[in-house]
Amino acid sequence: MIEDREYEIIENRYISGITWLLRIKAPSLKNAPAGSFAMVRATHHLQYDPMMRRAFAIADVQEDEILMFYDVYGKGTLMLTHKKPGDKVSVLAPLGRNFFPEHYDHYILVGGGIGFAGLSLFMKKLKEKRKKFIAIYGVRRKEQLSMLEWIKENGFEDDVIVYTEDGSYGEKGLVTRDLEELISQNPGTALAVCGPKGMMKAVMDVAKKTKAPAYLSLESKMACGFGICIGCVVKDTEKDSYVRVCYEGPVFDGHKIQL
Repeated sequence: MIEDREYEIIENRYISGITWLLRIKAPSLKNAPAGSFAMVRATHHLQYDPMMRRAFAIADVQEDEILMFYDVYGKGTLMLTHKKPGDKVSVLAPLGRNFFPEHYDHYILVGGGIGFAGLSLFMKKLKEKRKKFIAIYGVRRKEQLSMLEWIKENGFEDDVIVYTEDGSYGEKGLVTRDLEELISQNPGTALAVCGPKGMMKAVMDVAKKTKAPAYLSLESKMACGFGICIGCVVKDTEKDSYVRVCYEGPVFDGHKIQL
């Protein structure tokens, strides 16, 4: 059930690049689905500049705490960095209605930049269910690998292939460099993808070429987070209509939408 509540901040710290980690004590969100997201209010009560909340993926659930990684781009996220442990933050969650399917035998998870936070909880669930998977984590340069610490702490080092465009860490190249080969080596695999639009388009080119199922967790600017404002629509090419990322998504069949 969606709730709008104030939660205590346990941790709010800088990680690397422009990325911060927000950890809150939220017992009521301990069953948040993998792929769901939250709308976080950066301002104090009765403060309305900036007015809108910010949408963040629920990257992990640890007992009665949830983790969210966020990039600092504008006024709202900058204000959020000023919050300290013990402060309260207003959170509307869990949001979303459609998540990654779990019936495939093998998965390749492809995350670009902060988009990896949209896959991390799903990756954790796959491991709990002993599903086979490979995770790909791609960024431009080493300092943008803000989730390396989380990967190591949760024992995923052998499951994740890291790509940097400049070769400063891991494999040099784009996330699609070896993707076609990985798909061919793992018949029946499904792709789970989250990241920048350009990256997802490139992944979908490979998915269409190999006829691999592909599910995209879309990132979009949102005002409400639950389908009222109709500000985050994408085109459903199968139905020739528009769907809302926050309400009909955030996960969609990549073969049926227009990026």
